[in-house]
Amino acid sequence: MSRTILITGAAKGIGRAVAEAFAADAGNRLILLDLDLPQLQGWLDAQPQRIRAQVQTHRADIADLPAMETLFKALGKQVAQVDVLVNSAGICNENGPDDLLNWHRVISVNLNGTFYVTSLCLPLMPDGGRIINMSSILGRAGKVRNTAYCASKHGIVGMTKALALDLAPRRITVNAILPAWIDTPMLQGELATQAAMAGLTQEQILRNAKKKLPMRRFIESEEVAAMVSYLASPQAGGVTAQSLVIDGGVGLGM
Repeated sequence: MSRTILITGAAKGIGRAVAEAFAADAGNRLILLDLDLPQLQGWLDAQPQRIRAQVQTHRADIADLPAMETLFKALGKQVAQVDVLVNSAGICNENGPDDLLNWHRVISVNLNGTFYVTSLCLPLMPDGGRIINMSSILGRAGKVRNTAYCASKHGIVGMTKALALDLAPRRITVNAILPAWIDTPMLQGELATQAAMAGLTQEQILRNAKKKLPMRRFIESEEVAAMVSYLASPQAGGVTAQSLVIDGGVGLGM
């Protein structure tokens, strides 16, 4: 089955794992977006033997609406349709209650940017398409110094539910994935910050973090990519407006 798949935040972490999964199918055409185009292109150039799909890459700041409008206008002339949209781009800047700068930045990227891309992609999406949004376990919980991030990820869950109802007559499914403790550069950066603040080594912080997890391990990006692949498949045609948690059981409580 030949499909065109658009993935944001494809240069690293979950977005890259999703791109890798879809790139293994020669029938796919991938449109990969990321703010760091050199990193995205460098990853692709480093493993040509694993990339069987047709791939095009674009630098994209999803929070910049005029720039995104220009990009999608160009894409509309290049591709007939976008069958699957995976909104994976996001940032995790911490912010205190009085930090307006990071509040606006995180909301602009994570929430506004996700909506911009989705809205601009819809005219290209056929009936029966798939939209998969990357939220977080913090789309259901709170965390100290993460007011903006939590608000943005809660917002993605709400947007997913409402948009799924809007698009149900077109049989376009809209779902959110809520990962927790995924072994990505974003998590490693957060652990490094915590280690510095606590006066511990990153290895000590890592051990302490894993002790809190029922399965005593982080979730791998490839496991999230497998869930994305399922939601994009014909078998998931009846799954919509859902918030699917992949957290190794950490959200179950003590």
